[in-house]
Amino acid sequence: MTLSKVVAAGAVALMVTSGVALAQGVPPPGRIYSFNSSAQGGCPALDWHVVTGANGALSGMIAWNNMQSMARATGTVSNGQVQMTAKEVGGQERTATVSGRVLPSGFFVVNITGPNVDCKNITVPFFVQPPAGGGHG
Repeated sequence: MTLSKVVAAGAVALMVTSGVALAQGVPPPGRIYSFNSSAQGGCPALDWHVVTGANGALSGMIAWNNMQSMARATGTVSNGQVQMTAKEVGGQERTATVSGRVLPSGFFVVNITGPNVDCKNITVPFFVQPPAGGGHG
């Protein structure tokens, strides 16, 4: 088999396995959700950095007040549903609930509720990392 056919077969296999993971509602481990959502109504501007782990685990941080305040976010994604708890680090140590769903694109659409925060339908995209090695040559 030629190198181009091997690369093409590998790309197809990757797309198929990625599609299976999303069909089951669980993004692949290592996916990075990194985004800045703007303030709207009772929702402050938020900075997101959440990473998927094994078995649908989610962990990361959500910050506000120009990143002066931060919450550690942990939870899971299963059967297309996102569930996280965001606990403020320091400050008033408030807790918010993040819940939502995974879109077919792999993006999250979530709501955040907690003290002084009421965010609805925030679409959180994921960041695609270049392959290891970066293709520099």
